[in-house]
Amino acid sequence: MKRLFNVLAVLSVIAVLVYWLVPERYFLDRVYPLEEPTVLAVYDDRADGGASDAMLSMVDSTIQFSCKLHTGDAPAWCGLLWNFAPDSAAQYRNWMLVDSIVFNIEVNGTDEFLMKLWTFDPDVTDEKNKFSFRPLIKEVKVVEGPQRVVIPVSELYVPEFWFKDQKVSKDLELKHQESVARFEITAGWNAKRGKPFTIKIHSIEGKGVSSFALGIMIFFFFAIITIAVGFRHKVVERDRKK
Repeated sequence: MKRLFNVLAVLSVIAVLVYWLVPERYFLDRVYPLEEPTVLAVYDDRADGGASDAMLSMVDSTIQFSCKLHTGDAPAWCGLLWNFAPDSAAQYRNWMLVDSIVFNIEVNGTDEFLMKLWTFDPDVTDEKNKFSFRPLIKEVKVVEGPQRVVIPVSELYVPEFWFKDQKVSKDLELKHQESVARFEITAGWNAKRGKPFTIKIHSIEGKGVSSFALGIMIFFFFAIITIAVGFRHKVVERDRKK
């Protein structure tokens, strides 16, 4: 019995050492610079009769998104859209390990923009209806000039109107980060009409830390507990037969 507990103690020490010695494995997925097969597109409300202007240009590997919302009473919009899966649902990105989204950008003319992730929800999404994808959004506060902005994924939320528009129960709370189909930047909720703004994008990345080392330690401790319980059971059975 004493020998067994000595072995278990050694295994416990090994598990802790593995946890401390195995280097952290970082997860990184680039939104920009672009990675295949992503398609990047700019849009505005002109196709729906609006008069907003949106433009996309590239200078020295930096993309510049510019927009001026029209000054009329009708709704106005513009945006920049990354389609991660233009050809097949198999190309959806798995962002389960992403815990933050990092922007290296330069801003002029606005103090806020909206960031959106569109995820495939198997309980809701009809792939023929782009609005049935689950939108995870966040208002991104910015200042004039170059800046690095880090957005925790935990702060992303599903807007109330989506549940109403798509007739979806609020009990369906999963974010489905394992199936990210699109990424989007749009004008902020309170963007000023008739005032142009620009966002120069140097890079956008989804980052996270893998739980590989923690998984190893948990496996070791699970094995230790299993051995201890199994041995305990054998001892009890042996004592009963005496």
